[in-house]
Amino acid sequence: MTVRAGRPPTRARIRLGVFLTQLHMIHGPTWAELSRRTRLSVSTLQRTARPSGPVPREENVIAFVEGITDDPRAVTDAKEWWRKARIAERGRLRTLHAPAPAGVRNEADLRTALAAAYEKAGAPPLRTLQDRAGTAGGTAFVLPVTNASRIVNRERLPTDQRQYEAFLTGCGIPEHALGPWREAWLRVRPAPHDHRA
Repeated sequence: MTVRAGRPPTRARIRLGVFLTQLHMIHGPTWAELSRRTRLSVSTLQRTARPSGPVPREENVIAFVEGITDDPRAVTDAKEWWRKARIAERGRLRTLHAPAPAGVRNEADLRTALAAAYEKAGAPPLRTLQDRAGTAGGTAFVLPVTNASRIVNRERLPTDQRQYEAFLTGCGIPEHALGPWREAWLRVRPAPHDHRA
């Protein structure tokens, strides 16, 4: 979803642009030097720092900040403003009315909660989501792009708990926060009974 022509920028988009512009003004370097450091064109860098227009790609924001400073807090702050700007630009999170993991009672609830987790992450490109979700055995992705697309569009749940947790990891939910999500999965998709004698 892109910004419609003539639509004013959201406050979060403005704040992201202001943050990046101030960082550049305080620390430099020149646009040409920043372009050399980041391997992004000057025009791309200037669009990234502009407080209006579509929200730039997350990787461009990160490259912009890392090209200016090695302070990890600056990257963390920029990523947070990027995430907020993307949420505001897309405008989907507030329409989902998703339950918290503890409030999930059925598959429809869980599909909505997963879609909300994706939106809260800034709705990264599906390939990025797939990369962040990780691989099985170092080669095959745990989360195929087609499955990721169906999950974020609330068409289906992950195929199993491993893919479910990989999706959540791809959405930036850390291991220590997965407990309520695991409980939600088990409520909705209980393990099959063992029928062995």
